[in-house]
Amino acid sequence: MKVEILTSLSILFSIAAVCFLAFIGWYIVWTFVLSQFRFIRELFRSGSENSSVTELKTARSKTKRLRKE
Repeated sequence: MKVEILTSLSILFSIAAVCFLAFIGWYIVWTFVLSQFRFIRELFRSGSENSSVTELKTARSKTKRLRKE
């Protein structure tokens, strides 16, 4: 009886540790790599439409300014 309880607790703690490490890894990758890409940010963040439209307009105006120079 005692062996079965220890085995089940060991399995549960192992699964919890793997999930925790996967979450920490995803957070680190998100913070340092994925959040730099605008497309990925738009997929995961549900921001207002106005902010994305404003970002698009400013990006287009920057492109036009660069072409003129």
